[in-house]
Amino acid sequence: MTITVLVPGALAEYSGGLRQVTVPGGGTTVAGVFDRLAADLPALERRIRDERTGIRRHVNIYIDGTDIRTLSGTETSVPDGATVHIIAAVSGG
Repeated sequence: MTITVLVPGALAEYSGGLRQVTVPGGGTTVAGVFDRLAADLPALERRIRDERTGIRRHVNIYIDGTDIRTLSGTETSVPDGATVHIIAAVSGG
């Protein structure tokens, strides 16, 4: 099975224009999803995680509609078939 990662338009340039990416599922965590994503799309992964592999401050991650910050953060289990939403904050003046 696979896990679907939805990429916001603001980050699509780092995913080769893809707005939806699949990664192999199977007993992984949020950190594992982004480790797998880094193998194929390292520029995208660097916009999501910092140097210590934590989620960047301005990025929110949801698994099937639930914010990982209300769960176990990057150690949250991601079931096969789940959808991971990346939501990048957009600001301006």
